[in-house]
Amino acid sequence: MSTQGLRDTARAFNESVQPIVAPMADEVGEYFDRNHEVLTAIYRGNMHFGYWTGPDDDAGFEEATTRLTDLVIDELGVGAGARVLDLGCGIGRPAVRLAERTGAEVVGVSVSRKDVARAGETAAAAGLADIVSFQVADAMALPFEDESFDAVFALGSMGHMPDRAVVLKEVARVLRPGGRVVLTDEVLRGAALEDEEQAYILAVVAATWCAGPPTVAERYSDYCRVAGLELDDMVDITEHTKYTFSKIFEGLQEYRAEHGDLPEDMAEILEMGEGIDWDEHHSEEQTEGAVIVTAHRGK
Repeated sequence: MSTQGLRDTARAFNESVQPIVAPMADEVGEYFDRNHEVLTAIYRGNMHFGYWTGPDDDAGFEEATTRLTDLVIDELGVGAGARVLDLGCGIGRPAVRLAERTGAEVVGVSVSRKDVARAGETAAAAGLADIVSFQVADAMALPFEDESFDAVFALGSMGHMPDRAVVLKEVARVLRPGGRVVLTDEVLRGAALEDEEQAYILAVVAATWCAGPPTVAERYSDYCRVAGLELDDMVDITEHTKYTFSKIFEGLQEYRAEHGDLPEDMAEILEMGEGIDWDEHHSEEQTEGAVIVTAHRGK
């Protein structure tokens, strides 16, 4: 969003400067449960960033989010016979996509009961319920045995977890030696790295999505080291994902026009976007972006 517009709208929702902390698992689950129908509708099934080639790319949300799913699947490099864990599975589209493309078994987890139920329906509709399953579980305390997965992925879910290092430690525990993890995450960029007020405002915006403050990309070296993982690569994809929020805003407008109302959480997000010149926003240096992180457990 434009710098001044973001300052004005964020302050309207948070007059006093209070610490912004990451939500707990039960809060996240309740948030996604009560906003399930709206989020499912506007995201078109994939609840994460989209990937566009540039301003002239007219791909819809479903196509763009599937592109990012495919990039992560390609990075995982798994095939038939592999067992893969999806952290923050949404309604199951990425897990089903992975199984369709690779033949791998996929287990998805989420703290949203409604998402997990819908994800099971997604797998059944695709005829893949025998190799794709879902369950309610907290990524901070995974209910799986040590070394029980060949790969793990997380599409846009890390920000909803209280402690990224703890999550990655759990990932390292359930990964088999040599197993790979690929994730996407939101990070601070540009002016937000030096401007505490700007970083705080972005944390306020994240809180409206029941997410913690965006992290700094360079911290992933420490996250992985503490977890016992080896960081392989980190790619900034902001120039491709920065169109996501304008698409979400359009989706919320369309949903409100069709249904006449929005849940309070979604109405707040829509209000924060009112008056934003999205073309201007897309042309500016982005203070919040996205990265793809690839790491593995040593042998």
